[in-house]
Amino acid sequence: MIRGSRLVVLAVLLAAGCGVSADGEPQAIEPANLPPGLLDANPTSSTTLPESDSTTTVTVYFLERQGDTSVLVPVSREVKTSEANLPGARIAPLFASTTPEEQQNQFTTSIPPGTKLLRAAAPTGTDDLIIDLSSEVFAAQGQELANAFGQIVWTVTEIPGITGVRFLRDGVAINAVDDQGVEQVGAVTRADYRSLAPE
Repeated sequence: MIRGSRLVVLAVLLAAGCGVSADGEPQAIEPANLPPGLLDANPTSSTTLPESDSTTTVTVYFLERQGDTSVLVPVSREVKTSEANLPGARIAPLFASTTPEEQQNQFTTSIPPGTKLLRAAAPTGTDDLIIDLSSEVFAAQGQELANAFGQIVWTVTEIPGITGVRFLRDGVAINAVDDQGVEQVGAVTRADYRSLAPE
């Protein structure tokens, strides 16, 4: 019996040393009773965002009316840092239209509502980006269509390494029109929309 009593006492002492009372319920341990070095003197803030959630400011291009014409105007948008150089991440805010504040500043867009990016790819070994758009983009005609192409070209060529853009419509290659309304064979660049260039 004496040996059994010693085992019981030992078990109680061990439980107490672990911060658990003899009745099985956890007990709070005062910081002063913790072993030295267990507490972090410089704890990391719980409000720190993981790197994957950080954002980066990128530039997209809308239009500003100047008399009877329009010019491209750069505006800032926030995108995930990990997606900052992905064409889709650049085009999505461009297709989302302007903010109320930008509308007050007379910023507009010539990209028709409902236009969707179906695919974007940069073939290896070229500086061109292939952009496949839904047919809604052709709801714009004439100068408005040229402006829409200009907005897209100036926006995606902000991506390092991209200088030209080739367009598809629902998977079929098309010739984009330049700022003069002339169809261009092959890739178009910022130079094809120089009359729309931001001031």
